[in-house]
Amino acid sequence: MTSEEGPGRTERLWRQAQGSLASGLWSITQGKLRYPDGVFPLLAESGEGCRLVDTSGRSYIDWMMGWGTSVLGYRNPDVERAIIDQLRSSGPLLSLLHPIEAEVARLIRELVPCAEAVAFGKNGSDALGGAVRIARAATGRDGILVCGFHGFQDWYMASQPWCEGIPDSLRKLVTFFPYNDLDALKALFAEHGARIAAVVMEPTNTALPSPNYLRGVRELTFDHQALLIFDEVVTGFRLARGGAQEAFGVTPDLACLGKAMGNGMPLSALVGKREVLEVIPRTGYGMTYRGEMLSLAAARACLQLIRDEPVTEHLAAVGDAVRAGFGDACQRAGVPGSLVGPSARMTISFEAAGGITPLGLQTLLKNRRRRFSSAQDLIRAASMSMEEYANVRGRSKTQVKRDLATVSDWWTGGAD
Repeated sequence: MTSEEGPGRTERLWRQAQGSLASGLWSITQGKLRYPDGVFPLLAESGEGCRLVDTSGRSYIDWMMGWGTSVLGYRNPDVERAIIDQLRSSGPLLSLLHPIEAEVARLIRELVPCAEAVAFGKNGSDALGGAVRIARAATGRDGILVCGFHGFQDWYMASQPWCEGIPDSLRKLVTFFPYNDLDALKALFAEHGARIAAVVMEPTNTALPSPNYLRGVRELTFDHQALLIFDEVVTGFRLARGGAQEAFGVTPDLACLGKAMGNGMPLSALVGKREVLEVIPRTGYGMTYRGEMLSLAAARACLQLIRDEPVTEHLAAVGDAVRAGFGDACQRAGVPGSLVGPSARMTISFEAAGGITPLGLQTLLKNRRRRFSSAQDLIRAASMSMEEYANVRGRSKTQVKRDLATVSDWWTGGAD
């Protein structure tokens, strides 16, 4: 392989991207800034099944799978065939409603417990933004109680102090509550209940709900005439055919779906009780590409497979096996790590041990073959900058330096 076919080509393409893109270089591609050159993949070339190939020709088992969208694997033949057939028969978009939109809505209603009616979007932020606006219109209130991450639109980013461009007036409308803490949510309702339009949350993320927690949230929203909105952009069609609401037996007023629904094609859906969604015409919800038919064709094929085949069961079984294998490997290596969350939607977690922080463990494991000449060298290789780590962990810069010095001393002392 010549340099132009491998790393040389990647570096050239990366420089072109840096010179042209205002967005898109962040996220996992920050590996370029965090790890030694050549360690972290920068640009994807192709994907097939569970494998991703980068522009240097290296093949990886992809943990992310298109940011959680490709639940059937990259280039699933049934989904690809559906896209091609739709393109040939009707093209991507027409000026009127196409029957395929109603067909996909019917499939969603068949699978998802709360889905009495369906409105399509293109990404999770569309659906979440629409859900919050509809909740405010339906209740006549403006306050939102929120737990977790819910997209880039103003209603949610108003809760993030670091995000610029958000009017101060919006920041007063969103209040965070901690997951699995029903008493904290009760206290917020006691303080703000008369102005709360909705509770917006993921039913589960890295932690499973405590017994009766979600039922308790549901009862609180009933008691205070607020809506319960489940963000199922990730959990939908993954934890069960009907998502987390089916898996945990708690039905929200509204739910937001996406990711797995189109196996990589851009499509989301806002679903819920018909009486709530009847306010949609008064909220201005809509977009040019809502009815784009190639994504709808992909969703029809994907949802039919999820309905008829043991897709969610397979995801859980594979997750159970990976969790057990990862736990065994961590135990053999003496590393306090685990896979947390539901079996079909897990996250790698490292615990602090022996004076070494989770950040330090991540850094060491990702750089097993590298020696650091100084703590600063270690900081540059870490998965967060010193400032990011200090902000996220609530530690002073002096404490962060001490954390990293501890890791560096442990590392150079001969850990293997």
